Amino acid sequence: MRILLFCIIVLGLAPAIAQAAYKSEIDELLTVRSVAILPVMDNLQGIYSRPIETHLVENLENNHRFEYVQANFSGPILTPEELEENIDRAQEVSRGLNADAYISTRITRGPRGINARMGLFLTRDSKLLAAEDLQDYKRQDVKSLKKEMDVLMSKLLGSLPYSGVIMSRNGTRVTVNIGRSDGITKDQVITVIQIIKAKRHPKFNFLVSTEKEIIGKVKLLKIEETLSFGRIVTERDSGAITVNAKVGRLESVVYGNNQSLSDVNSTDEALRGKEGKMNFGDNPKSWVPMRNPTFGMVGARLGLGTYSHKQNNLTADAPFYPFIVIDGEIWLTPTWTMHAEIRQGIITTDNPQSGGSPSDLSHRVSSYEFLMGYNLRLGAAHNSPKVELLGGFSTYDLYVDTSTPAGLTSKTYNGAKFGVAGQYGIAPGSPYSIGANLHFFFDADMTEDPKTNGSSDNDITQFGLFLDKQIRLNLKIRYKLDFEMYNSDFAGSASSSQKHTTASGGIYYLF
Repeated sequence: MRILLFCIIVLGLAPAIAQAAYKSEIDELLTVRSVAILPVMDNLQGIYSRPIETHLVENLENNHRFEYVQANFSGPILTPEELEENIDRAQEVSRGLNADAYISTRITRGPRGINARMGLFLTRDSKLLAAEDLQDYKRQDVKSLKKEMDVLMSKLLGSLPYSGVIMSRNGTRVTVNIGRSDGITKDQVITVIQIIKAKRHPKFNFLVSTEKEIIGKVKLLKIEETLSFGRIVTERDSGAITVNAKVGRLESVVYGNNQSLSDVNSTDEALRGKEGKMNFGDNPKSWVPMRNPTFGMVGARLGLGTYSHKQNNLTADAPFYPFIVIDGEIWLTPTWTMHAEIRQGIITTDNPQSGGSPSDLSHRVSSYEFLMGYNLRLGAAHNSPKVELLGGFSTYDLYVDTSTPAGLTSKTYNGAKFGVAGQYGIAPGSPYSIGANLHFFFDADMTEDPKTNGSSDNDITQFGLFLDKQIRLNLKIRYKLDFEMYNSDFAGSASSSQKHTTASGGIYYLF
């Protein structure tokens, strides 16, 4: 009985053990699917750095093998040499990037010409993987320099010891992230490898050489411009070829119909199922990584609030009222942002006027704001403390049903709104972050209806706490607690105050 149980356990674990055998640590380390571009540094106050950085980003965005990830970088710009020499600084940068690798570039102009250095760093170990140099380049126009930077980047990304990766697998059918633009042809057989050892420079860490083992072969049966679809024809063990398995260096070998793998039909029938339909579909599309949000976010929250409105000797309270908030922000640059918010709420209270009609009063709360923000990031990591200075225009409108005899008045506050907001990731890699905001109105105007108590001095304070949870790359949930106070002192002894305490939650889409 024990022997039988042991056999069952071994058989059950065999697929997992076989799969684990083809997941080496160095292979995982050298898997690069997404790349960020750090700010480019030059010694000419941005004459080269700005256009070159934009050009490198465009170059990477057009490279189908890699996903470009925006580097929301703050702090001093670091050269490749500084990152090579200071592992602590390199680790700090790595923690702030949601990418597998990043490129750092330095451009300097001297008496003998332009010199440049471009380094590719892995975020997993924060070490240099490859570096390319341009020395004493005589031409100084930006257009010519862009072409040289293209060459450096091509060499840099080409230093990775593989030509592509397996993007998806279904049975023996696979999708590969290389295609016609890479020189792939139909019926070509590619080798799938695992990197088992890497030799790096003992001081500078760049990749010197690698050792690989073949874990299978794939025959490509349908070729598109940047993708290929094929079938596994040999495999060391069942399940050895997985997503992110590496494609060996392409040798542009095309096998004819008489090659040794002739058991795989080179016609489209190899791709057809029992009903004659294409197994990959008529317009096959593989899964590709989602791009990091780079433009902004928009979302909505629903909530409940408590409300108190005091005017002279009248008080109207509501223990609960529902409201909705729709807000969003646009990231104009890594530093400047634009914010907009709309809030609507409906409140019902008893008429505080003794014997007043109607006995119940309806209150409608509306607020609108438009703010510009300036971000101050206190660290290189994306979840390092961030402070944002905010300024713009806001309006708050409270409509109250008219009462007989007259009681509470409807009020509208308008004015310039200023404040500060901060946010901090709870821990590196954690989906949670906490934040707070504090806002004031400067010289706010207030109007009343249907009667007025005269001119007033107005004081408005808004304070909020929030908790964010990232649930997907482009989705997050926000929980928020807000406190608001609107005070007005009129000429004489008249006064008015409104207090809101609200709790809300909602979902945000980042794009």
